[in-house]
Amino acid sequence: MIYGLQRDTHPPRIDKAGQALVTADGAIAEGHREREQAILAAHVPKGPPGSCDPREGGSAFERVNNRLVGVLLGKAANTSAPGDDRISADIVRVFWQWYELQITQLVRACIRLGHHPELWKMAKGVVIATPGKPGYSKVRAYHVISLADVISKLVERTAAHLIADHLERMKGRGLPNGQFGCRERRSYAVFSVVRGRTGLWQSCPSFGRTALG
Repeated sequence: MIYGLQRDTHPPRIDKAGQALVTADGAIAEGHREREQAILAAHVPKGPPGSCDPREGGSAFERVNNRLVGVLLGKAANTSAPGDDRISADIVRVFWQWYELQITQLVRACIRLGHHPELWKMAKGVVIATPGKPGYSKVRAYHVISLADVISKLVERTAAHLIADHLERMKGRGLPNGQFGCRERRSYAVFSVVRGRTGLWQSCPSFGRTALG
């Protein structure tokens, strides 16, 4: 999915009022709009053109039910900042008490159609000064975090779960046995604990994968 940032991206906190920013090619960006465009160009490159035509087909959507969506919604962080709609995960969980069926049907329809609404592809960009930089006159001294709507991230999380579940079901034809990241009960944190306890490393000859002996 290709995302864009809103034009009202917050300007960076700079050392002096009106201080210009220096871009990677040495150009000077002065004023709010010029600094905004410089930061967008440096940190939010344009993605390749994509098609918004819905792609139906498949049966993965049949596994999307109120239990799955409810579990994934429950995993949403309470402290995460909301997107442009200003609806936090806590608010969506309150809505869930009365609109469980409607929210589930919405997520299920997105998966069935293979379509992520354009409205949900717009994230709110917040510019933050990167700590420890010697100066903040250069555009690379800042970074941008994007805040998407909770309902948008819920659809993404559902799609990611279905993909991971499909790969796990392939039994040897999906993820290799040495894969720890992005897997339930086999995260990198678990891998680090096991590695620390055993202290054994063994390189797999194919594809540069690593596994424990």
